[in-house]
Amino acid sequence: MKTDMASLPNNKRLAFLRQITFLLTIICFFTGSLTPASYSQDAGWQKLMDAGNAAYKQHNFQTAQKCFSSAVDKSNTEGNKVQLARSLDYLGLVLTALGNTDQAENTLKHALAVKVEAFGTDNIELVPTLNNLGKLNCQLSNWEQAEKYYSQALSISEKTNGADHASVAVCLNNLASVLRQEHKLDEAKTVLERALSIVESNFGKNSDAAAIELNNLGKIAEDQGNTEEAKRLYAQALNLREKPNGLNPNEVSDNLNKLAAVCRKEGKFEEAESLLTKSLNNLEQASGTDQRNLIVALNNLAMVERELQKYDQAKALYKRSSQIAEKSFGTNSKEHADSLDNLGDLYLEKAVYRKNGKFEEARSSLSESLNDQDLSQSKANYQQSLDIRKKLFGEKSQEIIPSLNKLVEVYREQGNYTFAETEAKEIVSILEASSVKDKNSLAIGLTNLALLYREEGKNDAVEPLLKQIVEIAQLPDSGCSKEELANDLNNLAHFYREQGNYSQSQECYRQSLDLRRSIFDPNDMRIAASLHNYANLLRRMNNNDKADKLDQEALAIEQKH
Repeated sequence: MKTDMASLPNNKRLAFLRQITFLLTIICFFTGSLTPASYSQDAGWQKLMDAGNAAYKQHNFQTAQKCFSSAVDKSNTEGNKVQLARSLDYLGLVLTALGNTDQAENTLKHALAVKVEAFGTDNIELVPTLNNLGKLNCQLSNWEQAEKYYSQALSISEKTNGADHASVAVCLNNLASVLRQEHKLDEAKTVLERALSIVESNFGKNSDAAAIELNNLGKIAEDQGNTEEAKRLYAQALNLREKPNGLNPNEVSDNLNKLAAVCRKEGKFEEAESLLTKSLNNLEQASGTDQRNLIVALNNLAMVERELQKYDQAKALYKRSSQIAEKSFGTNSKEHADSLDNLGDLYLEKAVYRKNGKFEEARSSLSESLNDQDLSQSKANYQQSLDIRKKLFGEKSQEIIPSLNKLVEVYREQGNYTFAETEAKEIVSILEASSVKDKNSLAIGLTNLALLYREEGKNDAVEPLLKQIVEIAQLPDSGCSKEELANDLNNLAHFYREQGNYSQSQECYRQSLDLRRSIFDPNDMRIAASLHNYANLLRRMNNNDKADKLDQEALAIEQKH
C-alpha cells in the first residue's frame, strides 16, 4: 500500500513495496481427479503430468512448464478434452508461478472453456479452474474479477455438494479473502461466520479447521480496529491448537504471532515480547519444526526488540536467523538474502535514531563515527542481498527491487542523492521494461523517485511524476485500489499546496476525501487525516469557517479512538 508522503517515517520512506496479506492459503482443489471413474488415463500423458508435478513441487518451474506443455500437446493430438483441461489447469499454475500472468490467464480461460464444453456450465469440474482464475486475479489486484470467479465457484459447489458441505467452506474463505481486500469487512465477516458454522458441523468445534476460521475472523476484527475481539478470537484458536494430541508447534507459533501482532498495534510491546518469546521457545523445543517458521519467529521477536530499542538482542536474533537460513537453504538463497536485509534494516534504524537523537544512548556514548559505521554496515548487507538476488533472478528482474529500494534509503540517509537517484531510476527502468506489467509497483517506484526529487528541491521534476502516478492508479487494469488512488491524490494535493497552486490542490484533496469516504468506515482515522489536510489548505485560502468545520469533524472521529 502506498502511503501519504508527509506521514512516512524518515527511515522507511523509500524502502516500501506494496504487499498483500491473504486470509488463508487458497486451495485449488487439485487433490481430486478431473476424470470420470469410467475413464482410463493415457499412460504417456500421466507420465508427463507426474514429472511436471514433481518439478513443480521442487520449484523447478521451467521443467514443469515443458512437461505440462507436452501434456497439452499430447491431449490436443489425441482429442482428449478431459486430459486437455487438466493439463491446461496445471500449465496455468506454472505460468502464474513464473510471473507470466497474461499467458497464465489465457491458459486458464482456455481450460475453463474446454471444461464448459465437456461438462456444462454448472459442473463441479469447473471449480478448480475458477479458483485458480480467482487466485491469479488476486495476485494482479483485480479484486472485482476475482470476486466474480470465487462467487461462481461457490455457487457451483453449493448446487453440487449442498450448502453445508466442507468444500463450500473453502469457497467461502476464498471469497472472504477478496471481500477483505475490497474493504467489504462486514460482508467478509458474515461469509466467514458461515464458513465457521460449516466447519464446526463437519469437523467439530475443537478441530484445527475451526481454529483456521477463528483466525480468519480475528483478522477481520483486527482490520475493523476491534483489537479486543481480534485477541479473543486468536486466543480461542490458540486454545484449540494447544489441546493435547493436537499440538502442532508450527500452528501454535502462528497463533502466538497473531496475538503478538495485535499487541504491537496496541503499543503493548512487552506483552508482544512475551508471546513471541514463547513462540520461539515452543519451536526450538519441539520436533518437526519447519525451519522457515523458526526464522519467522526469530525475525518477529527481533522486530519487537527493535521497538523496545533493545538493539543488541535484536542483532543477536537476526544473526541466528541468518545462520539458519544460510545453513538450511544455502548462501545464495532468497531466505539468506532476506535475513541480510533484516540485519541491514537494524543497522539503518540505529543510525537514523542516533542522528535524530531518539534514544538516550544517542545523547551520551555514541558518536557520529559509529553512526557512519552503522550506515556502512547497512549498505554492505543490502549490497550482498542484491548480489544474491541478481544471481537467483537476473540483473533486470523485479525480484531485485526490494534490495534496490533499501540501498536508495541508505544513500539518502548519507546525503548521497546522486547514487540514490541512480538506484531509484533503475527501479523504474526495470518495471517499465518488464514483460509482466505491474503498474502498481511502477506507481510505487515513481512515488519513491518523486520523494527524492522533492527532498532535493527539484520541484519541476516532482509534478510530472506525481501526475503520472495518479494517471496510472486511475487505469482500470492498474491493480491499484481506490485507497491507493486516494493516497496518490493526497500526495499530489500536498505538492500543489506547498507550491501555492491552491485551486488544483483543493480539487485533489476533495477527490481524495471522497474516495476515502466511499471505502472506509465513517469513523476511520484515514478520513480524519484527509479532513485535516483539506482544512489546512482552506486556511491558507482564508476560508477559516469551512476549515474549522472540517477540523471539528476530524476531531469527532479521533475522539472515538
